[in-house]
Order: sequence, then structure tokens, then C-alpha cells
Amino acid sequence: MAEGLLIPLVAGIIGLGVLAQVLAARLQVPSIIFFLFVGVIIGRPGLGIVTSESFGEALPAIVGLAVAIIVFEGAFHLEIDRIREAPAAALRLVTVGAAIAFVGTAVAVRYLEGLPWELSFVVGALLVATGPTVISPILAVVPVRDRVAAVLETEGIVNDVTAAITAVVLFEAVNPTVPAERLVQGFAIRLGEGLLVGLIVAAVLYYLLRYVDLSPGAAPRNARLLTLAGALAAYAGANALASEAGVAAAATAGVALGNMDVPYKAEITDFKGDITLLVLSFVFIALAAQLPPDALFDVGLAGVGVVVAVAVVIRPLLVLVSTVGDRFTLGERLFISAVGPRGIIPASVATLFAVELRTAATELGDPALAQQADLLLGTVFLVIFVTAIVEGGLARHIAQYLDVIPMRVIIVGGG
Repeated sequence: MAEGLLIPLVAGIIGLGVLAQVLAARLQVPSIIFFLFVGVIIGRPGLGIVTSESFGEALPAIVGLAVAIIVFEGAFHLEIDRIREAPAAALRLVTVGAAIAFVGTAVAVRYLEGLPWELSFVVGALLVATGPTVISPILAVVPVRDRVAAVLETEGIVNDVTAAITAVVLFEAVNPTVPAERLVQGFAIRLGEGLLVGLIVAAVLYYLLRYVDLSPGAAPRNARLLTLAGALAAYAGANALASEAGVAAAATAGVALGNMDVPYKAEITDFKGDITLLVLSFVFIALAAQLPPDALFDVGLAGVGVVVAVAVVIRPLLVLVSTVGDRFTLGERLFISAVGPRGIIPASVATLFAVELRTAATELGDPALAQQADLLLGTVFLVIFVTAIVEGGLARHIAQYLDVIPMRVIIVGGG
């Protein structure tokens, strides 16, 4: 796209994103619902204003940097003290629960849609991720008990990391020459490099924020900008070592720095929250606009079956297994089961995978591979759409019905 058209296009998307945020706040529903609708309307499925050619080869880089900011910001909020509200359940959700979601979703995709096992497991890995991009807006309008919020936040942040890395490693398995042991090695290397880079960046940021004079009067602003630069540096540095290691680095840096005693933490939190809202609106709208016109309809009843399996069968099963023996009430278990919407990680990674598969299909002259690419993308976005709209839109009503919103104490006559 010509530069003269690209600038107003980006400005227009950001403007629509801000309007969507305002409308979502007025209606007290997660803003992702409106982002997706706007993306579909202005994108390939709708008016065709935004297409796959709009951003050219820059889209993966734009999405990657946006993911770095979003993941870092969500991780920065995750306090270790909150995880202690339900440590066993949180640990089981990101291990046993993630494994159930991964295998169960892959089996559903394979037998309902007929995708090859390799791509079915890629979809399964992607749809493990719930993520802070959808969980945080829900918890912002549905103030559930701390232990419930802590479990959902921990699951979202950790599974974002492992889902992205697992999906990338499994995507390499589409190449039959890659041995199984290399897949395991690839996962371990990406995760290890991401953790290492994230910890190094967090340590550097801590030192700079704590012991370096950031200029009196401008210190809060400089602290905010320094932290933003650190999030991007963590992502870029780890990604330079291995693809998708950047997600692990951004999350690790965010969690580590967020749990350190650094100055100007409130200012950093507010600033990154505002930046994240802008970035999130832009990326979700841009990604939804990339959908092929008939992608959501081509998956048909089989795709609907996958959504039902993911949301109604697999999610409650993994939550039941993960919370057994803990102090959660039945209502809290049901609420956690009902709130598992998918967010930016599956949307962004699935879009990039689909582009790669279509390119390979063109080079190999294989129309079946192009069809599989559309089916992969359509399935992932259908799950995102339905879970975000239904679970996000009904979360407050579900929480009220299940009585998981704590009563507020009001002191009368204190004066």
C-alpha cells in the first residue's frame, strides 16, 4: 500500500479502536468483542478497506512488537502474592489443564474437521492460550474473588508463553524431515532462551530504575519510557535467538520486574496500561481484517462442533481436574470453566502460520494446503469470536448467578 494511504489507515484503525474502548466501557463488556466486529467490517470479510496487502511484510513485525507490550503489561500485574491465593490450582491449570486442552482440542479438530494430525496439534497448541488480552478486560468489569482472579490471570500469562512456543515448534513438524527429538529440543531452547533474556532485561531495568539518576522532575516519565523500551528489547533480543522466544522473554521480564521494589511502579502501570489499550485495539482490528471472506463460514458445522468441544467439554473437564481438592466453591469452579476466551496469541500466530502455508501452497502448486491454511485460520478465529463474545459478554451475568462477586463493605456514619 502507498505510504499516503497507510498513514490515514493506521490512524483510522486506532480511532475506531478508541471508540470501541469507549463503547465497551459504557456497556461494561470486554472491548475485544468490538475490536473483532470492527476488524471484520473494515477487513476482507466486509468492506475490504484493510486487506492482507495493506501492511505488506511489515505485519508480522508490527504484531510481534504489539504482543511484546501486551504480554509484558499483563505479566507486570501478576504479583506472586496473588498466585499464593491458589498455588496448587494455578500450577495444575498450566500443566495438567494445558495438556488436556492441547490434546483434547487436537483430537476434536482432527476428527471433526479432518485436518492432518500435525496441523490439528498446531491448532490444539494455539487454543491452549487464554491470555491477559481477554482475561484482564473481563476481570476489569467483573470483580470476582481474589483466588479466582489469580488463577485466571496466572493461567492466561503462562499459557500464552507455552502455547506460542509449542505451536511454533509443532508447526515445524509439518516438515516431515524434522525428527521428534528436535521438536522437544526446540521447545526447551526457546523457553530457556526466553527466560534467560527476560531475567537479564528485568535485572538491568531494576538497576537503572533503582540506582541511576533519571533526572529530577522527569524521572517518572523516563521510568515509563525505559520500561517500555525494556519490554521491546526483551522481545526483540530473544526473538533474534529463536522465533517466538520473545513471548517468553517479555512475560518473564514483566513478572520479574513487577514483583521487584522499583520506584514509580504506579506511573509505569498506568502508562503501560494506556499504551496496551491502543496497541491491543490496533492489532486485534488489523488481524480480524486479515480473515479470508468465507473463512468463518467454510469451517461449517464441524467448526461449530470444535467450539462446543473446546468450551463446553474440554474447558470444564480441565478446570475440574485442576481444582480438585482445592478450596474453590462449586460456583467458582463453574465460573472458571465458563471463562476461557482466547486472545491475541492464537490470533496473531495463526495468521502468520496461514500466510506461510498459503505461500508454500503457491510454490508447491498444492491447493489442498491452501485450503488447510484457511481451515486452520477459520477454526482459530471462530473459537476466538465465540468465546470472546459469549463468555466475555455474559461473564458478569454468570458471575452474579454463581455468586462469585464478593460483597463490598460500606461503612456508614463514620463521620
